[in-house]
Amino acid sequence: MVRVTVFALFVILLAGCKEDPPPSGLPLINFKSGAYTKDGDEVPVGGKLLFGIAASGGGAPITNLRVQRIADDKVITEIDRGLFITEGGLNEDLSAVKSSAEVELWRFFVMNANRDSAVISLTVFLGEGSAYGPIKHFTSLKMGMQNNSELPHFLDTNTGELYTNQSVAGHEALIDVLGFVYLTGGKMSPTLSCPQYTSVPGHYPIVGDWTVRNSTLYDYSAVDNDLVNPSDFDNATNDSLLVASYNPQSASGNCKYCYTGKIVPFRTEAGKYGLIRVIHADEVPEGYMELEIKVQE
Repeated sequence: MVRVTVFALFVILLAGCKEDPPPSGLPLINFKSGAYTKDGDEVPVGGKLLFGIAASGGGAPITNLRVQRIADDKVITEIDRGLFITEGGLNEDLSAVKSSAEVELWRFFVMNANRDSAVISLTVFLGEGSAYGPIKHFTSLKMGMQNNSELPHFLDTNTGELYTNQSVAGHEALIDVLGFVYLTGGKMSPTLSCPQYTSVPGHYPIVGDWTVRNSTLYDYSAVDNDLVNPSDFDNATNDSLLVASYNPQSASGNCKYCYTGKIVPFRTEAGKYGLIRVIHADEVPEGYMELEIKVQE
């Protein structure tokens, strides 16, 4: 009788030690209500699109967000972002600009750690007229490379203000752009990057401690192939060129080979498009970059 009791107790304890089964729910994604772009809206070329999405992982972490624009029979991936959201779900406002396509289909995907996915979509039609907006123009901003102790390193493209390692305290969430030099492909590369890029703390250790690290994306193909005409940059008085020059399909948070004379299309974490002209770029870590910037207001 004692043996039976002990055996029964052992079985109960063993059953209690089993791991919980993995979550089996499916992710959900919905459009938020409010002053957002809605299915069937008509928006003129250059007009602002604003999408509000909320998603949950269905009991598993959300690991990916992907946004696609389908226009003129082309599928353009606007966002493809790795995530790991374990609690609270995803709550995002995403901005874009209406193209000249008559019809745009927008699709929003989320995936969880079980590789289950959910998708929603809406259609935006081309409205009458145009709605290109004003821009800010910063004619000369001098930004130090990683070992430059005389010039500031961290740039807020919204105001054109530059911050040092000391003055950036309390302003980390404003920083969009920073620069450094490193050896890549057998040559020294003046590089534009952003706080969120993985290698940045190796050049600026203090960035690794920031609680907010913005992601700015640069169109490296436009840089490598000199796709933006300097005279077009000079003549740009609204944001039409800024928007048209940026291709999300060839965008990265790190833009190499930003030598003197290069023009770099970019998009900030806040969704603002811009162009950077490199007036001067040193190829040593103690040097600096001088930048001319046009960016959406």
